[in-house]
Amino acid sequence: MKKMLFFLTIGFLLLLSACTEPSINHLNLTLNPGIDTIEIGQSHIDTGAKASYGLRLLTVEVIENDINVNQLGVYEIIYQTTYSGLTKTITRYVTVIDENPPVISLNPGIDTIFIDETWIDAGVETSDASGGEITIITEGEVLNIEGEYIITYYATDESGNTAQIKRYVSVISN
Repeated sequence: MKKMLFFLTIGFLLLLSACTEPSINHLNLTLNPGIDTIEIGQSHIDTGAKASYGLRLLTVEVIENDINVNQLGVYEIIYQTTYSGLTKTITRYVTVIDENPPVISLNPGIDTIFIDETWIDAGVETSDASGGEITIITEGEVLNIEGEYIITYYATDESGNTAQIKRYVSVISN
């Protein structure tokens, strides 16, 4: 008997909701949980959105998606649902970040010289997943005195990630 009364009540409420004029307040559109911050170059899996009007589930369509996983920035996915002349949209923001340091490697060079010779720095080569500018700072010096010297190169990308590498230079006597 309780089950029958429950189903009659639900049926009555559905009938009443069908007789009232549609209201935007009853049109629900929400984002599904998902990962919305990704590392540059990684794929983004869109978890979508869900929509309902009362107990009725509605179709959600993507009306805009400008995500570029190979470019740093904030991107939008805009979802839309429509019911009985009512339309609602919601936006998911996806942020593409760079948390990986640049790759830095030594260029081949002559790193053992005699006293009174001039050491020529062969430098380094760098690359970064963001494709952006990389700033290189060099620290250390090679003196005209016998010994081993360390030259340190720091490479920093536009996101502030830093990598370093060391070059060892030996100055020897004749």
